[in-house]
Amino acid sequence: MLTNKSLRASILDLAVNEELTIPITLYGYTTIRSYASDLGFATERKFKTKRNREDRTYTITRLA
Repeated sequence: MLTNKSLRASILDLAVNEELTIPITLYGYTTIRSYASDLGFATERKFKTKRNREDRTYTITRLA
């Protein structure tokens, strides 16, 4: 889950194959996707995002 760190810092701290789960009440899905995409482009990392409708969360996974 997201802690008191910023979304940017939390995403950048992810190790390969590590996940970050965020409640949908904090951000919109397009915000999460574009942010992960832009950070991945800037840092030459790859991220995957997904929605979990049952848990009402978004998950960002670092792939590389």
